[in-house]
Amino acid sequence: MKLKTLTLTLAAAALALGSTGFAQTNIVNITGATAFRTATLDAIKNRFTNAGAVLKMAHDSSGSFNAANLAIFEGTFNGIPGTTIVRCSFNGSVEGIDALVNSPTADPSYLATNTLSSVTAIAGGNNVGNGVSNVATPIETAQSHIAFSDVSRAATPFKNASLQPAGSASIAGVVTFTMVGNNSFPSNSVTSISAQNFRAMLANDGIAMSQVTGLTNDATNRVYATGRNDGSGTRTTYMAETGHGITTTVRQFIVGSINGATTNITRIYKVPAGGTNAALTSAGNTGLSVSNASTIWGQNLAGNGGYASGSSLRSDLGRSSTNVVIYDADGTVLRTNNIALVSWLSTSDARAARTNALGAAILGYNGIRLDGLATNGAISAADTNKIVRGAYTAWSFQQMYRRSDLTATNQPPVFVYNQIKNVLNTANLQNTGIPISVMTVVTRPTDGGIVAP
Repeated sequence: MKLKTLTLTLAAAALALGSTGFAQTNIVNITGATAFRTATLDAIKNRFTNAGAVLKMAHDSSGSFNAANLAIFEGTFNGIPGTTIVRCSFNGSVEGIDALVNSPTADPSYLATNTLSSVTAIAGGNNVGNGVSNVATPIETAQSHIAFSDVSRAATPFKNASLQPAGSASIAGVVTFTMVGNNSFPSNSVTSISAQNFRAMLANDGIAMSQVTGLTNDATNRVYATGRNDGSGTRTTYMAETGHGITTTVRQFIVGSINGATTNITRIYKVPAGGTNAALTSAGNTGLSVSNASTIWGQNLAGNGGYASGSSLRSDLGRSSTNVVIYDADGTVLRTNNIALVSWLSTSDARAARTNALGAAILGYNGIRLDGLATNGAISAADTNKIVRGAYTAWSFQQMYRRSDLTATNQPPVFVYNQIKNVLNTANLQNTGIPISVMTVVTRPTDGGIVAP
């Protein structure tokens, strides 16, 4: 869309909003995928700060607001009269779609609006980082208006649900992923993981490291798959892309404890059904939580769960793993080994894993690696070319859905939806992915489908 046309469109929408008689305080709730979190929060900030008014903001991250799972903005949203509150609760792609379809039973938690009662407004909103950080309460469950998803509705249990918009109009960009090994992965001899190797890890209680390296000396060490639960779009993507199958069960392991002095992993365990059990707890394992269970597809089985949060997974991949005790889901000790962990992360999470603790290894997929990401921590022009031209296929379309009853452009949630999407279409997505306006050479019909012109 040309700038003049866009300006006229926004002006017309603003007039329409001004004539509807909406309440002077409008609340818009956004949930879903974490992969586009940084780009989304920046896009929201952009539309508040462009209004030229003061801004209040709080979030639950102890660091940058771009890493927040929960965030809240209050001010004048460009084009909407009165005060607008935008709240974000990033909890996973499939869970985001669930929240739109099955309110109130699937409503996520948001920071309560009174969180901002004591927050000092920032003039012009120019330095949103000065907002209140590390705020985890008060929270409240609430109906969501908008959800981001790394995968299409058709790849979820809610494929027959009615959401807006339909078809390709829901695409907000391309989210990119990479294979990642933890700090003890033999990246000096292996720079890439094949789909075949990863499927073998998912289907077994680890595989011999020699199956990855081809070295006799690695026959006694093992590599284990780790990853997310089935509410995650990241997981849905790696299950589809590698050919394992979205609903095929897996055997994933989670870090159970670390030596804090060395950041070396001392225990891992196969995720138990339900995400937790007393035997693993009594053995000294941590990280057990019902939120780690996989329940979206009705497959709450041992091994089939995973990390509920990408931030926890990326942190553990930055650790070493020598002399590790491996537990089965029932608390039985399977063996003690030097091990490596392998997973699949969004490129934004992979970038963080590369700098966490001792540092994760950024690996290629099927022989193609994003070298800029691996060496400098940023997606380079050459990396982008590999994706755009189809050499690298570890990606999916980032979907942006809204509730089926939100159709009128003069509704604040629809207006916010369109504004964020307009920003994302041309924004620098900060190592999250690629704007859809750039993805012009190849496409794919479905999640994990053939990539071709």
